[in-house]
Formats: sequence, structure tokens, C-alpha cells
Amino acid sequence: MGIVMTANGLYEDDLERNQHAHAIQILAEGIRISEEEIYRIYEGVLREYKREAKVKIFLPILVPKRVRELLGEKKRTLS
Repeated sequence: MGIVMTANGLYEDDLERNQHAHAIQILAEGIRISEEEIYRIYEGVLREYKREAKVKIFLPILVPKRVRELLGEKKRTLS
């Protein structure tokens, strides 16, 4: 895996960090955008969602979905 996630207080434990790292890796493979760019966007969305999430177990599903939406919007504006 190319990205090493830092201990920035975003993840509660290694399991959570690994779940999100795996989601980033899958996004990078499916979208053909660098893991670094996806990581930057993903982390921003994750921070936003964590502030309001009541049930955090769904974040590894919801955050990648939102990142895909944002990247789709970005591609459309660049076309």
C-alpha cells in the first residue's frame, strides 16, 4: 500500500485506520487517480462526516461514496 496514514487524531485505532486505508486503495484502483490525491479528499470528507456521525461504523462505506461523487463532479468540470 502506497499511503502511510499519520497519527493525526483522525483514527481511533489501527483497525479503523486500516479500514479507511483499504477504502482509499480501492478508490485509487477504480478511479485512476493517485492515492495521494484521493487520500487528501478522503481525509477531508472523513473529518467532516466524523463531526456529525452518530454511528461511525458506516463511515468506511459512506466516505468512499462521497469521494466518488466529488471526483465525478471534478471530472465533469474539467471536461
